[in-house]
Amino acid sequence: MDEDLRSFLKERAVQLEIQRTKALKMYYFYRIAKPLRTLLKGILILLFPVTFILPFLLPITIFVGVLFLALLVFNNPQEVYESNLKNDVLPTIFNKIRPNFTYSAKGYNNLALEESEILDKGFFANTIEIQGEDFVRGTIENIDVEFCEIKFLKEKTNYGKTAGGCFLSILLIPIELVRNLVNRNARPNEIFFGFIQDVDVYFSGFFMYADFHKEFDGRVLMMPKKNDKFKDRVNEIFQQKSLIKMSIENPYIDNNYNIYTTNSQTGYYVLSQSLIDKIHIVIEKEKALPIISFIQGKMYFLIPWDKNLFKADIFTKVEDERYFLRYIDEIESFEKIVRGLNLDVRIWSKT
Repeated sequence: MDEDLRSFLKERAVQLEIQRTKALKMYYFYRIAKPLRTLLKGILILLFPVTFILPFLLPITIFVGVLFLALLVFNNPQEVYESNLKNDVLPTIFNKIRPNFTYSAKGYNNLALEESEILDKGFFANTIEIQGEDFVRGTIENIDVEFCEIKFLKEKTNYGKTAGGCFLSILLIPIELVRNLVNRNARPNEIFFGFIQDVDVYFSGFFMYADFHKEFDGRVLMMPKKNDKFKDRVNEIFQQKSLIKMSIENPYIDNNYNIYTTNSQTGYYVLSQSLIDKIHIVIEKEKALPIISFIQGKMYFLIPWDKNLFKADIFTKVEDERYFLRYIDEIESFEKIVRGLNLDVRIWSKT
């Protein structure tokens, strides 16, 4: 590490330690506020319907509600600290050590993801939200590249909450009956019976897009067999085929992937033996099967993982510039994946 970089990181370390110290003080209060907030929420759920029967409880309900709302303003200091790191510190570090890259704490290239045709497969059906973070954009040897952490979310029935909601509604039935007997002009309240849906992450990973500025006709899609759903196989039978299946001479890839292409000539042109071998190396290193597509000189690469890049621990003291070495290693890990696929040179010869 040269002296200029050392001095730069040492200055950032001092600033970050000041933020960490403040966040740590707030964290101890947050540990009390969070369970108290949960308790007040439960009390409100119980008080709210009872207040209709016993109006004298209204001041207590209002007090509990105000206290609950007041506690809502306290965000998790751990999340605030990490957000400050990613929004204020990391962009300057990227600019210093990798000026060919730009970094954003949030975001992803939605257009690239749509163009990849990955989302057209049945595995990603019913996706209601996509979240991207640690979005990096830049160039490596004239190849435009982008990568980010990405999460796909869909609705999932929460049977515990559903059962609780139904049970609470059953308890409210006698209260509702008494209320209607006492006040015949009262409007009936709705009684809950139904399924409660949570929004959960069902796939998280690393998405990479590379533009080689090399045009070729056709498309190639490498879909792991475990992600190829029944819906896709039905579509192959009953819909007009735009893609055909192909096999390659790598037994591991052939056994674990369904590979689709517009025509065999394009498929074998794109999936050279050299590129297939490099993809195999990445699979073994990351211990995961990526979804990959090649469309008109562009590569789209989605690999599942649960890593949290550039995370910050509120309990770890920022002593000096060495604190940032792990972040620098993670920045270099981006390039390792890119260079592991040999994307810094043209993988396709001119036709």
